[in-house]
Amino acid sequence: MTLHRRNRGFTLVELLVVIAIIGVLVALLLPAVQAAREAARRSSCGNNLKQLGIALHNYHDTYNNLPYRMGMPTALNRSMSGFVSILPFLEQRPLFDTISTPQTINGTNYGPFGPYWINAAYIPWRTNVPGFLCPSDSEGARKSATQTGRNNYCFSAGDRTQTWDDAPSRSPFGSRQHFNLSAIRDGTSNTIAMSERCIGVGPGLKVKGGKVMSHSSVNYNPTLNSPILCMATLGSNGLYQTGLPTTASAGTAWHVGWSGYTQVNTILPPNGPSCNGTPWHDGPANEPPTSYHPGGVLVLKCDASVSFVSDTINTGNLALGSVVDGPSPYGVWGAMGSKDGGEVISN
Repeated sequence: MTLHRRNRGFTLVELLVVIAIIGVLVALLLPAVQAAREAARRSSCGNNLKQLGIALHNYHDTYNNLPYRMGMPTALNRSMSGFVSILPFLEQRPLFDTISTPQTINGTNYGPFGPYWINAAYIPWRTNVPGFLCPSDSEGARKSATQTGRNNYCFSAGDRTQTWDDAPSRSPFGSRQHFNLSAIRDGTSNTIAMSERCIGVGPGLKVKGGKVMSHSSVNYNPTLNSPILCMATLGSNGLYQTGLPTTASAGTAWHVGWSGYTQVNTILPPNGPSCNGTPWHDGPANEPPTSYHPGGVLVLKCDASVSFVSDTINTGNLALGSVVDGPSPYGVWGAMGSKDGGEVISN
């Protein structure tokens, strides 16, 4: 006689136990998987900054100066960002050639370097340049076909709240004024060239990507600034306090050199709030770097090296206004933004 064993399925209790075990394993492994993915995204983001640093040096080798932070040779287009100038050094020569020659688009004639300001009707401004986007910020990929191109990287305005006609500049990049590497007397390895900003969305209620407009903490005379008052705009859960006039322009037009689009300061700590002293995006603004990397932001130094700066970096005395020359009042962070403050940086 042959005996046959009957296959027994899981009982309901056993099935629930297995499901619970799987749930525990997923809960334990998911943070590690997410951390590994973010590490890969951060590495890619850092490589983008590195390529921007190489492009800046190649531009300098060609012209013996760095590009404007904001400004171009024609009066109509004097508010363009430095990104336009370095396109040929980022394997974007065809895009630069298109922008720098006259175009007729949908019956409208445009001169070299396109129309002033945003004007999304000018199709080249709609281009998303992959090297301008950090993969840790998904907003860049959500741009519609008719919106202007996005950017996660910004030029440093140093430890001052610069405007469209600022002078003097504490950073390596001026508004309509060029500097070469010899002007960076604090050392290229000690001075920030660029950093990150989260792309703005909606009405700007989020600290990352948003900013408070017409805020009294920022003055056209930077020596009268009070960064600590801007810090007071922080609310809870990554939002600004309710009732403040907020907007979101950060990273929404890579070709525009205004403070609201392609600039960062080294005054308030990384991932701190942003405040603009006027209702306009070209006004003086205190806009620190922001990112979705846990705990800080990536920065590009003027020697083309990339490093990570913690949210807790020393920011000195935020109750003081900015200075015209000499050491920065904003600690190690401010010193990293000034090209010739004479500070000795020690972390």
